[in-house]
Amino acid sequence: MAQRAFFLNTLHDGVTPADYERWLREVDYPFARAQPAIRRYDVTRIDGNLFGSEGEAPCQYLEVIDITDVEAYEQGAQGPEFEAFLKEWQAYVAESNMVWGEVVE
Repeated sequence: MAQRAFFLNTLHDGVTPADYERWLREVDYPFARAQPAIRRYDVTRIDGNLFGSEGEAPCQYLEVIDITDVEAYEQGAQGPEFEAFLKEWQAYVAESNMVWGEVVE
């Protein structure tokens, strides 16, 4: 079965969507998409709620990552290159809820 990871991200106060999205395109996408365990990776800016739902959306950005295997994905998220990448990511993202699961077909 296919596996998928989701990151529900909220930016730090003072980080603009334009700055974060530029970093996504220039740094995050090339780095993540080069990882062997990642088959597909897209980020969506959350613009609002649907069907009249009230209140704030639970996050500002949703990362959707199709992975070959969760263990291989986690193993690839190690080492000095990943730690440097993570430090950059943390400069933009204040809070992230990370989950994964099997795709129901």
